[in-house]
Amino acid sequence: MRRLLLHLGAVACLAGSLAVVLAWRYGETFLPFAVTSAIPNPQDGKVASDVYTNAYFDLAYPLPQGFAEGLQGPDPSESGYYVLGNFVPRTAPGGTILVSAQDMFFAGPHRDLAAAASEFRETIAQVDGMSIDREPSEMTIGNRPAQRVDFSGVGLYRAMIFMEARCHLLGVTLTTGSPEQRDALAQSLDRLSFTGRRAAPACVSDYAAGEQVLRKVVPTELNSPTPIPARIIIGSDGAVKHVHVIRATETQRKSITDALRQWTFKPHIIAGQPVEVETGLVLGARSRLSGDL
Repeated sequence: MRRLLLHLGAVACLAGSLAVVLAWRYGETFLPFAVTSAIPNPQDGKVASDVYTNAYFDLAYPLPQGFAEGLQGPDPSESGYYVLGNFVPRTAPGGTILVSAQDMFFAGPHRDLAAAASEFRETIAQVDGMSIDREPSEMTIGNRPAQRVDFSGVGLYRAMIFMEARCHLLGVTLTTGSPEQRDALAQSLDRLSFTGRRAAPACVSDYAAGEQVLRKVVPTELNSPTPIPARIIIGSDGAVKHVHVIRATETQRKSITDALRQWTFKPHIIAGQPVEVETGLVLGARSRLSGDL
């Protein structure tokens, strides 16, 4: 979680300059994503008719009046951190909105929203020139609990808002030139909704490790100095129905996808019925995360 919050802190403190965020790129040999089926992935969000929608998170956010998409964010990181959207005013300055997600399968021990907001607050408080304007506080967005922290420094006023969805910690970073603009942008989140159009698979950590794995095929191309994170969706019959290799080369991605498609599992049972499961695993270089190959 410390690594997660340092990433989020860096984004929050420098959200006004996407160039800094883009410095997280590792090079063009890494591809941002690959679609292995019609099932969406976290970074597949889009803006249409001034509404940002993300089918993976089942999320819809009507942008504030006059806002549009800004520069595209970086590729997902090896720790499963995504910039989902960057929204800026079309004309006069009015702040920026950065929507991000951290995959909790790859961020270390899971903490609740209050703990995440508290740790973020402590991280920001240690940054020279930053002041905490609003202590972590509860709020509700899209009928879901959220936590908000306001802070300011170097002439900018910011808010960091945390939510949870599908085993990801969603973050919304607001950066403005005044406290009033900050509050106005925060009010726009009242229109954000989780549409509930589709049921998400059960989110189960470490399901790809242990006795529930019936068949495992090791990818042929795993020559990587860094861990390669992947998410899989396992059908109610125990077969892998979707593979999302979060960060890898094209060759590694194909090898991993081909191999993971051949894995089989014991069906996951909830209330006496087999259900779909979504889980994460790490391949390649050894790491502290469980479930490695």
